[in-house]
Amino acid sequence: MRVGIVTYDFDPPIGGLGVICKQVKSTLKKLYPGDSYVVLSPSTRSDDRVSKVAMFRWSKPGGCPIFSLILFFKLNFLIRKHKLDLLHVHSGSGGVFLLRKPLCPVVVTAHHTYLQEAEIVFAHSHPKRLWKTFMATLEKRTYAIADSITCVSRDTADFLEHRYCVPRSKITVIENAVHDFCVHDHHKRESQSLLFIGRLEERKGIWTLLKAMEILHLSHPNLRLRLIGRNLLGNSLWNFIEKKNLQKCITVLGHVHDPLMKRELASATMLVVPSLLEGFGLVAADAMASGTCVVVSDAPGLRSIVTHHETGLIFKTGNVMDCSRVIAEAIDRPDLRNRIAEKAKREAMHRFSLQERAKDYHALFERAYRTTFVCKSHILP
Repeated sequence: MRVGIVTYDFDPPIGGLGVICKQVKSTLKKLYPGDSYVVLSPSTRSDDRVSKVAMFRWSKPGGCPIFSLILFFKLNFLIRKHKLDLLHVHSGSGGVFLLRKPLCPVVVTAHHTYLQEAEIVFAHSHPKRLWKTFMATLEKRTYAIADSITCVSRDTADFLEHRYCVPRSKITVIENAVHDFCVHDHHKRESQSLLFIGRLEERKGIWTLLKAMEILHLSHPNLRLRLIGRNLLGNSLWNFIEKKNLQKCITVLGHVHDPLMKRELASATMLVVPSLLEGFGLVAADAMASGTCVVVSDAPGLRSIVTHHETGLIFKTGNVMDCSRVIAEAIDRPDLRNRIAEKAKREAMHRFSLQERAKDYHALFERAYRTTFVCKSHILP
């Protein structure tokens, strides 16, 4: 079987979508050497970059919808060029939309949706809300075209069923996986160290965490917060830290490479993920697999990963007081923290196994291809 993987984000990755696509493709190639996997993406290291315009606009504003429009004219040509039996299209916000049925069966993976962004992230920004709502109509067309749909979380699956009117029978939940995330025992875990990993921007809930840190600093003066990720807040981040006199307890590390990030995660008391919305909380899954206690908001894409007081701790999204309360509970109760971390690690070993999730995708590909082939054979005279 020859599978075309259609994605805007691949390698080098722009975000979590690119990381996942790269890992799953690599694992599928190892598990099923008789199959071929061709990545159609404007990313630098894809197998086919589709067009010069897509290459030029890659990772720039407007690049994603432009890529989808180019596919409207070129996708069937690419299917014939690479002799593809099936397409795996990564859709949703930051993904690809399709406007007409391709020549071969289509499996669409939904990460999170444009409508979720419109209602949750941009609820108070009228222009952006309108734009995201418009994009949601194109996204809905993509799901209608799909022969089968996978969602990376139960939250996304529920949203597609109830808000996009996608039949539940068409949806399969395949969560994202964690790739070789090992923690070495010689990394001593600190007792009062918080870690944040992600872009420093409002939608990641960074202001909730910073304001919670201001409160926590009064009752836990030795508590430290380390921020890993690109600063998209600009000077407002530094101004807040200076104004609140938090220079000694907040460290901004910026973008770091995987080895350092793993060391930071191995030594942190806990990871805090305060996002307003996630398709799938990949960073939280990484922490669970590494044996680090996770504290997350109850946002879509996070609340379905963590079970409160079992595999993590959950606070109300955007609620500074609740965030500080839950973090304080985890700091003050090391027995609870350690029990949660151990249980989460055991669960993550199978739940976020890259090989198991790749097998799930392959089974779905075969089922979609076989079903379409049988249907076509019945139509032929």
